[in-house]
Amino acid sequence: MSNQKKEHRVIQECIKELKAGNLPPWKLENELLSKYGINEPENFRIAAICRQRFIEEKTGEKFKYIAISEKPYKINYLCRKDEFIWALDARDSFLKCSLCGSKVESLDQYGPLVENYIGGSEYYYSYAGRIKVKGDIEKEFTNLLVYGTGLGPIGVTRGCFKINKLGGAIVRVSEFGRAARCNGYIFKSEKWRSQAIDLIKSNLPRIKVEMNKKMAEFSGNVSTVEFNRVESQGDLILYVDYTADFKNFRGHGDISKAVGYAKKEIEIRLRKAGIEYELSVIAQGYDGDLKPSPQNKRGRYASAEIRVSRTVFKRLLKVDPQKFISFVKIDRIGAQELGCQFYSGMGGEIIPAIYRAVQVNPRSPLVSSFQNIYIETENNDVVYRVELPNIEVGIASSREGLIPPGGREALRIMGVNTAREFAAAVAAQVLAGEFNLALEISRGKLYSS
Repeated sequence: MSNQKKEHRVIQECIKELKAGNLPPWKLENELLSKYGINEPENFRIAAICRQRFIEEKTGEKFKYIAISEKPYKINYLCRKDEFIWALDARDSFLKCSLCGSKVESLDQYGPLVENYIGGSEYYYSYAGRIKVKGDIEKEFTNLLVYGTGLGPIGVTRGCFKINKLGGAIVRVSEFGRAARCNGYIFKSEKWRSQAIDLIKSNLPRIKVEMNKKMAEFSGNVSTVEFNRVESQGDLILYVDYTADFKNFRGHGDISKAVGYAKKEIEIRLRKAGIEYELSVIAQGYDGDLKPSPQNKRGRYASAEIRVSRTVFKRLLKVDPQKFISFVKIDRIGAQELGCQFYSGMGGEIIPAIYRAVQVNPRSPLVSSFQNIYIETENNDVVYRVELPNIEVGIASSREGLIPPGGREALRIMGVNTAREFAAAVAAQVLAGEFNLALEISRGKLYSS
């Protein structure tokens, strides 16, 4: 049998085992080595092909832009001067120590670029299983992560398997995403500040009509206008915060443009009315622009939860539910002792990994990575939930932000068509990763020598 035919047969057999659930995707490399005698580093290439083909058959989508690297593995090199081992992409031809400039020597030791590698030459993509969701969104998503070093993709995959077995994640996702921008004013007397509030409120209907026109391309609409009075060192400050709703767009640029219009229009009306003010500015500090906060006014609320009866919890998940609850509690309290407003765990890695994979707008997931974890008992059930209050995303490649072909391909393969679905997929993946991590630690299987 020719090598090409043998490779084809091996790939088909492995895909069959993946479909049957007999072979975890992260064990492909070892399976190729032990069962088929395909040695390193060739087993890394074939394992990536198997995972890609498996995903294509499950999703009906083809990989084109997320291509498997010509050498999809890393090589360990030794710098004898520093006694330091460099792990380098096999394509890397700069074989010198970046610390001292000495030449490095190959140790003929190989490894995967990342766990569950499926493609990518600069961004290394990992497959992280499939997750079923129900509730506000009813769908099954395929998970692609640009996670980097670590076992995170395997943890998400294992968590998805457990959650799917228990019926899927229950998701709650707000219909619209928010975008906010704020005007700030300083007055020298309460008289002028109060009169300014009355004037702005009386003119708001006309101002909002014009603001909505400026956000029409992305169907943005002003949903709330908030007035907040603050006093600081003798200054009487007024915040007028505008929030607009967007369905599939981030809306940051459009709300900024619309509030810029409102600022100029209000200044004209204040001067005509003879209302004196010291300062009128766009007040970014109050509108949540890239500020992780439980009161952030950006993005879309999403949560995902799993409900498990105490009996099933112990039998199926192999851990006493009370021990699991106590672990989550002690972790949350530890975070609060450090002054964390919210408790962010593994989601702080998973969420950026999703944003890197799909390359949506915004590229920085700082606001979206804000996360809280809850655990409670209800009747005889253990309820474990993650909450993401600010999933900020523009899902369309547009004037708002270009999404490269690889990012759009990742969205198609994931099965994500709308910003609301994106938020549901993110919440479900975070739930899977956090749930699996908490299980492994409470079982005593992780971080043990």
